[in-house]
Amino acid sequence: MIIPNLHSPLIGEVIKSIADQTEWRLISEILVVGQDRYGLVTPPARHIETPFPISAARARNLGAALARGEYLFFVDSDCIAAPDLVEQIAARVQTGAVVICGGVVIEPGEYWSQCDNLLVFADYLDASPAGDRAWAPSLNLCIQRSLFRQVGGFDERFPGAAGEDTDLSLRLRAAGATIMFEPRGCVIHRHQRATPRAVWDHLRSFGRIQVTIWRHHARLMPPPMPLERLRALAPALRVAAPVLAMRDVAALAHHGSHLLPGLVWARTAWYWGVAEGLGK
Repeated sequence: MIIPNLHSPLIGEVIKSIADQTEWRLISEILVVGQDRYGLVTPPARHIETPFPISAARARNLGAALARGEYLFFVDSDCIAAPDLVEQIAARVQTGAVVICGGVVIEPGEYWSQCDNLLVFADYLDASPAGDRAWAPSLNLCIQRSLFRQVGGFDERFPGAAGEDTDLSLRLRAAGATIMFEPRGCVIHRHQRATPRAVWDHLRSFGRIQVTIWRHHARLMPPPMPLERLRALAPALRVAAPVLAMRDVAALAHHGSHLLPGLVWARTAWYWGVAEGLGK
């Protein structure tokens, strides 16, 4: 189990949720990579401390280089594992799957956190149907170690924690792997984006990165139209963003009509990010 960490106040709870797994015997080690100013990384976890802050992609690659198991299991430092997470994912491994992403549980309560989670993980909720997916979020991801090494791991050129999992997923697919989604192997995602500004910045960064993904992986994840044409339309995209956002989030209305204004706000930010990315 590999967990990138940058002073997460939840890392102790994350470690405990992994240590309490119904199939604890299948976990050979818990490697927490990064920095821990609160001193919450304790056994059975092993702390791989870095001298300076590093990206999530770099932390995962460092952990993968040190890991001993046949499969690498990545969980984020703001994700509390369900007690049977490993059990459910291991069952998929037994069917021959080599890339498995698990489900995401969205807790009710904090408005902007719900909006952010819904927009980013709408197709990966614990209530979503199992099956193949185009890409796999890295917050709850299991990969055969030999395959991970074959494709070169996470691309550390991606800034922060955005886009590196989509990029890895598409390289895995290009290598012939299928990405299996198993909703029963789930984590509770307790991120700290609880303000309109934080959610706007997050989705805007996803929009910028999406343009990079289109450029690098046009065959497996093509843009809606040629990038040169999209670039010419970038100014108009900002103006039309709220209307496009309303169209996009309509399918999420069943999660609660009260969330729709926040979802439209955040999706608008995504389109603004796309417009910015096209301008580079």
